[in-house]
Amino acid sequence: MPVQRLSLMLLFVVAMFASYAQKPSFPLRLSESKTYLVDGNNKPFLIKEFSAWGLIQALPEKDEAAFLDSIKSKGFNTVITAIICNAPSQMGGNPPFWQGISPFNVQWDFSTPDEKYFEHADRFFKMAGEKGFFVMVLPCYMGYRTDPSQGWWDEVLGPDNDTARMRKYGEFLGKRYANTNNIMWVAGGDNNCGDKLFAYENNLLQGMKTFDKTHLWSGHFDMNMGSIWSSDNKLFSDYIDVDGEYVWTESVLFERGPQYKSELSHYNKGRMIMQLDQSYEHDAPHFADNENYQWIRRKMYDGLLSGCAGTSFSSGDTDNQCYAFKNWQAVMNTQGIEQASYCFNLFEKLPWQKLVPDETSNIITSGRGMFGSRDYICAAKANDSSCYVIYIPKGQSFEMNAKAISGKLMRMNWYNPRTGGNIKIGTAETRDRYGIDPPTEDDWVLVFYDVSLNLFGTN
Repeated sequence: MPVQRLSLMLLFVVAMFASYAQKPSFPLRLSESKTYLVDGNNKPFLIKEFSAWGLIQALPEKDEAAFLDSIKSKGFNTVITAIICNAPSQMGGNPPFWQGISPFNVQWDFSTPDEKYFEHADRFFKMAGEKGFFVMVLPCYMGYRTDPSQGWWDEVLGPDNDTARMRKYGEFLGKRYANTNNIMWVAGGDNNCGDKLFAYENNLLQGMKTFDKTHLWSGHFDMNMGSIWSSDNKLFSDYIDVDGEYVWTESVLFERGPQYKSELSHYNKGRMIMQLDQSYEHDAPHFADNENYQWIRRKMYDGLLSGCAGTSFSSGDTDNQCYAFKNWQAVMNTQGIEQASYCFNLFEKLPWQKLVPDETSNIITSGRGMFGSRDYICAAKANDSSCYVIYIPKGQSFEMNAKAISGKLMRMNWYNPRTGGNIKIGTAETRDRYGIDPPTEDDWVLVFYDVSLNLFGTN
């Protein structure tokens, strides 16, 4: 065999085993602290989620595989989607049909699931697991309470369905997916499921839990009705294992915002917290949350330094949102998706599972900004004092006590969240007063880390 061909084969084998080694061992479970997820090998799993609502319904299976491969190359390891999707005005394909196949044999009787449709869902979950993806899946995306064209809520309440049929649908899902090891269930879907809808959603969930007693649950409810966190919806808060934060725009938080303020208030309250669904790049109505890249970055970095064990993103341009899957290939290399990838790259280098939000003034002693403003500097310290991470949103100067981090020599590194580049600064003396001036007036991340670590290449 020629040497060149042998070398290429060896490279392929190495790449194949490297990819296999990176895959988590499903199922995931809560860590002992209940603040993050670990896999079967007890390896921490940071949720890096792409909001991909129409994925199961909109695409042929080879395109589903190509999409997952594409976002995996950007560092994503999780998708949120719905096992049945019914939003013709938003989603690609012909919802609620997949390749012409309805999810139900009788329209819209939820007790009559179509085997061919759910065989496709089976194959999707298996394929996603083989590619190392965790799937946060809604059993039925209910949709906005005021818009019958979005979601299932009006069909659920229609004459062809009732609460008993809804429970049968839940039992069907519980039996079928009890042993599918790479999923987490998500209740709701832009809807609090109150009033008449409560009995339907509750019967669905109860039916599922009759046969599926192991999977974790979160909730995606109506942020416009104040259900920012899964646990905010008291109708279903007892179901929630992972408290998801759904903030499409910070304006809905009012005095609870900005996001980091809300996240810090929920951290360490007995449930893991994560940013469940946020930052739809260029999506209408074009708030700063979706148009201002510094806002997108700020929310991600602040969240991961404020107790969240996962973050989320969905790419798009002004007339093509990826979640609709009408032309997803065109939005796989946007500015937003690249910068999300840089965020993932940094936190995968860090012992992120050890980070504890720092709300004191012991380390950052002045210049931090006013708590509750968007310019406030968020920071977190590893619980073994091995690193200290700071996100500086506006490149502002501040002072800090480096001695208070660990009392030992630490290295310093600037990380550019706009480019993914590093600037190694050197070793920080254990002084109790340091003046910090970021390289520019843009946002930056500053990492202090123990000299024994090699987080950013050769020390």
